[in-house]
Amino acid sequence: MSGGPQDSARRVPAAAGAHPRLRVVPPPAVPAPVKAAELGVLVGARADGDPAEAERLARLADKLGYREVMLGETTGHDAFALGAALGRGPAALCLGPLPAAVRDPVTVARGAASVAALTGRAVGIALGASTSAVVEEWHGRPRGVPATVVAESAAVLRGSRPGAGLLAGAEVDFAGALVHTRGFTGSLPPSNAELSVLAFGAELTEVAVARADRLIVPIGTVEHLARLRGRMQLAAERAGRQAPRLAVWVPAAVDPDEQARRELLRALVPYLRAAGFAGMFAEAGFSELVRLARSGAHVRSVVAAAPPELLDSVAAVGSAAYVRAALAEYRAVGVDDVLVVPDRADTLASLAGA
Repeated sequence: MSGGPQDSARRVPAAAGAHPRLRVVPPPAVPAPVKAAELGVLVGARADGDPAEAERLARLADKLGYREVMLGETTGHDAFALGAALGRGPAALCLGPLPAAVRDPVTVARGAASVAALTGRAVGIALGASTSAVVEEWHGRPRGVPATVVAESAAVLRGSRPGAGLLAGAEVDFAGALVHTRGFTGSLPPSNAELSVLAFGAELTEVAVARADRLIVPIGTVEHLARLRGRMQLAAERAGRQAPRLAVWVPAAVDPDEQARRELLRALVPYLRAAGFAGMFAEAGFSELVRLARSGAHVRSVVAAAPPELLDSVAAVGSAAYVRAALAEYRAVGVDDVLVVPDRADTLASLAGA
């Protein structure tokens, strides 16, 4: 998708319920491109990911001046181990998202303090609800009510005021419906980690607004993020606190070949099938593709039927200039932290102008 008109004007699907069309945003309406120092990078979140490759991308992000590196984990490395392996560097680290029903607050606080002590970096923690497969089948833990587990874990880690949670080194006695802890005092200096919550639905959004420093959306259209920013502000006013920062993961690829484009589309299929995300894609004009994906069609069939505009709606794919401008659209609607999910190292280098 490099070259052509999309390099100066982003292509966006038509309104909800309409057949996917393109409306062209004229160049003057496109925000100024973002720079590497304004961006974060997500690595290590692929189920088939190689920890050595995740480490290489993280070190490259350090070298190129990206502001933050988020270290995910699935079936490969441990996020805390990868963070410690990186050692010292300029970028802040965010570890996770960690499944709250598996990683209890003491484990999280101790891990964050360890990474901070070993690397000297600013460290953040991200919590998520995760899935029944991860929590119940892999780890043999009860998943409970996901929003409750995340909310209670956040309450223990962050506390209700500065300096009150485990991440700040405070001793916490907490007996919730699903989370309990008493008497832990860490021997390391506290990480004072900022707490993020991975959220998409209404319940976890409310948890993030009430308990976290940042809400992270795993994928989203610019229009969805604009609406979410408004809902967060209203929820914060009801909770009597300042709204947390808003972040989004954005898949990015500079001048990808056709195989790379197919891989990007393939990665979107689970979102097309998931209830909340499916609704977002339907509203963006892809209702027919959502129906196909949720009908049980094979991934190959869904990818083959996906129009190029699907990538444009939630990813930044094209020339380096176009990708920078597409990322800037999220900042323009109130997203504080854009976390790039790069297809390869060359994309990070191109976005940084290296």
